Amino acid sequence: MNVDSTGRANEDAARKNLLEALLATTRALGGPETGSATALSEAARVHTGARTAALWRRDTQTGELTLVIPARDPPPRLTAGAGLAGRCAEGGRMLLEVDAGTAVDVVAIAAVDQDRRHTGAVLSLPLVADEIVLGVLQLLYESGRGFDPNTVLLAQVLAAESALALRQQGPGEANTLHSEVEVARAIQRSTLPTQMPAVPGYDLYGHFQPATYAGGDMFDAVKLSTGVFLLLGDATGHGFGPALSAMEMQGMLRVAFRLGASLDDAYRHVNNQLAEDLPEDRFITAFMAYLDAETHSMRYHCAGQGPLLIYRAGDNRCEWIEPTTFPVGVMDLAEVPQAATLEMGEGDILALISDGLYERVDAANAEFGPERVAGIIRRGLHLPMAELCQRLLVAADTFAGGIAAADDVTLILVRRLPATDARLATAKSSAAQESEQHAQDG
Repeated sequence: MNVDSTGRANEDAARKNLLEALLATTRALGGPETGSATALSEAARVHTGARTAALWRRDTQTGELTLVIPARDPPPRLTAGAGLAGRCAEGGRMLLEVDAGTAVDVVAIAAVDQDRRHTGAVLSLPLVADEIVLGVLQLLYESGRGFDPNTVLLAQVLAAESALALRQQGPGEANTLHSEVEVARAIQRSTLPTQMPAVPGYDLYGHFQPATYAGGDMFDAVKLSTGVFLLLGDATGHGFGPALSAMEMQGMLRVAFRLGASLDDAYRHVNNQLAEDLPEDRFITAFMAYLDAETHSMRYHCAGQGPLLIYRAGDNRCEWIEPTTFPVGVMDLAEVPQAATLEMGEGDILALISDGLYERVDAANAEFGPERVAGIIRRGLHLPMAELCQRLLVAADTFAGGIAAADDVTLILVRRLPATDARLATAKSSAAQESEQHAQDG
C-alpha cells in the first residue's frame, strides 16, 4: 500500500470512528436520562476522551455560573465573566486553551473532583438555545495528552444537545423557582433598615449582600428610648426556611421592645418561642445589644455568633468577642445569663460580620478569614464606615478571584468618633438641619 492509500485509509477510519462516536452520543442523549446533568457530563467525558467533564449552569439574570457537575454542596460559583467558563458564556463562543491548569474555574473543578493530575487543554463550549446562553460545558484533558481536532465537532454536537436538554427543563419550572426566589429576597430585604439611625458621636453603617438564593442572614438597627438596639442574626441553612426563621426572630424582638421588655427578657422569651417553633436541627446565631451613646457602653448577648471583632484605637489592636450564651432556639431556657458589657473608647470600631465574609473561599478553597478582616480594619480605621464596608467587600471579591459567595454577607460597623470628629459631625448635622428648615420656611 502506498503512502496516499495509507493516508486515505487513516482518514476513512477517523471518519468512521467520529461517525460512530456521534451516533453513540446522540443515542445516549436521546435516552430516558437526557435531562440528567450527570448523564450529559458522562457522555461528554466518555465520547470525547476527556479526563473530566464539567457542566456550569448560567443564571440568565445575573450571568453568574454555578458548577452542577462535578457536584459539591455548596457548589462553586463564578461571577459573570470570571474564568474560561465566564469568558465563554459572555462571548457565546467556543474557547480552546492549550494549557489552562491555573484558570480559576479549572482549579475549582479540580478541587471538587479531587483529581491531582495536572490539567492541560480545556475546551469550553457555550450551551445556547434560542440565542440565550444557558450554561457552559467544559472538557478537561490531562497534561501532555494530544488534542484530537475531531473532538471539537463531537463536542459541538454534544453541546447543542445539552442546550436543548437544559431548555426543556424550563421555562416553566425554572422561571417559577426564579420568581419565588425573587419574592423571598424582596420580603427579606423589606424587613431590613432602609437607613441606619443617626447617633451623636457615632458612625454606624449596615449592609446586607444576599447569596444567589434567600438565606438566613438579617440585621436590625433602631433607636429606642432605652438606647440604640443592634441585631445581627444568621439562621442555619440556606433557602426560604432559614430566611423566614431570621425574620420571625427579628419581628418578635421588635414587638417585645415595643411592649417594654428588657434585653434579657426579650432574649429569653424569643429564644423559648423559637425553641418550640424550629425543627430540632435548626437554630439562629445572633448578636443583640443596646448601645448607650451617653455612657459609651454596650450591653449585649452573643448567642453563638462569631467571630466578632472590636478594634481598640487606644493601642491599635483587635479583640475578638466570644459567645456569651447558646444560639437562639437550641433549647428552652428558664433564665439567661446577665448581659455582658462592652465599653466603646474614642476611635474604637465594633465589626459585627456574618460568617459569609470570613468563609469566602478562593479557587483553592482557602478562606478569607478573620486575620484579613482585622488587617483591613486596622488600615481603614479613619475611613467612614460606609467606605470601610466597601473595602472589606472588594477585598473579599478580589481574594475569591471570581468564585461567587456561597453564603449571605451581612455587616454592621459601629465607630465611636474621636472627640474632634464628633464635634465636627455634630456641627455638620446642625447646619444641615438649619438649611433644611430654612428651605421649608422659604
